[in-house]
Amino acid sequence: MMIRWMGRAAAALLLAASAGAALEPVAAQRQQKGSAAQRFKFSKDVQPLLAQAQKAQQANDHAAAIGFLNQADATPNKNADDNYMIGMLRINSGLGTNDNALIEKGLEQALASGRVPAEDQGKFIRNLGSLALQRGDNAKAAQQFDRYLAMNPEDADVMAETAELHRRANDNVRAVATLQKAIATKERVSGAKADESWYRRTLAIAYDANLGAQIVAASEALVKAYPNPTNWRDVLLIFRETQRLDDQTNLDALRLARVAKALAGERDYFEFAETATMRGLPGEAKAVIDEGVAAGALQLSKPVIRELNTAATSRVGADKAGLPVAEKESRTAKNGRPALGTGDAFLGYGQYDKAVEMYRLALQKGGVDPDVVNTRIGIALARKGDKAGAEAAFSAVKGSPRNQLARYWQIWTSQRG
Repeated sequence: MMIRWMGRAAAALLLAASAGAALEPVAAQRQQKGSAAQRFKFSKDVQPLLAQAQKAQQANDHAAAIGFLNQADATPNKNADDNYMIGMLRINSGLGTNDNALIEKGLEQALASGRVPAEDQGKFIRNLGSLALQRGDNAKAAQQFDRYLAMNPEDADVMAETAELHRRANDNVRAVATLQKAIATKERVSGAKADESWYRRTLAIAYDANLGAQIVAASEALVKAYPNPTNWRDVLLIFRETQRLDDQTNLDALRLARVAKALAGERDYFEFAETATMRGLPGEAKAVIDEGVAAGALQLSKPVIRELNTAATSRVGADKAGLPVAEKESRTAKNGRPALGTGDAFLGYGQYDKAVEMYRLALQKGGVDPDVVNTRIGIALARKGDKAGAEAAFSAVKGSPRNQLARYWQIWTSQRG
């Protein structure tokens, strides 16, 4: 006797969080051009019950069909074909009655029979994972998805779903690694970038779990793949929050946020301008204030903003006029500290060649932190468009956390047109 499963259907499951799986369509038998349908040999006692169950399904009487299937399942000495078809018809009634528990039971029974065609096994297993996920059994869902991935190692979408399950199990290191693998697989297979949300989710998991090395890797990957202002701002905020930055390093981080157009809101612009003012850089402070006003982030009608603008504006004239004298004094100084300060002033006014000259003089004379100076040589060269020179300068920055800031500057520099 040959039984054909009449109701080929699929049930879409809207799953929680980011695990957007769907129930795959499955069929009791496959037909290909020029070949006969798969045939089954059922037990004598099971065969009539299967026939009655199918007839009931055709009449849309799933309650009766399920009753016949339960009787068939209780029959002793069932063979593999019996179990396979009982499972498949259970899936059919489960779909017909929106009974996911019945679908899951049918999938498991069909798989256990060993009669599911090899080309369909992955769909069955993924369906089991999706159903387990929908009812909140994350452990079983992860188990089934891992089983599926062993058979389909290039399914990046399921990898991403599995990563979320690892996160729910508080296995955050594995969650991050799985998402990173999903991204790499997606891009290798498709030849296109993985979705931005995958990159951001990787960073969010690493950040929430305080995974230092993973935060860095995910941050760099995000701004390499999607270097938009929002991502640059998030990455630099996380960097500034998770590292102990002195004022000078923080200032160079704010400089990167500025060129990446990642300053947003009054707080960002005000902090930058105030820091520059405190470091004796009125020209840079004034430029940042003007940009903040133009962007609508700063309002000169606010007393604190007005006072800061007045302080910077009142000092620009004398500061700029004093640069030639400062340059001469830097050349005759015993150490490089005056040259470093003069270089900072030139940098703030956008005079990048002069800034680089003073910074190199500071390195030559000594008495300065070479990591600070090399960072700023890199910044000046990057701003003027000398990518190779900037790369060399940033690569010379060795101490933490400046070396990581230099890596971010290298990424931004490499993306310039």
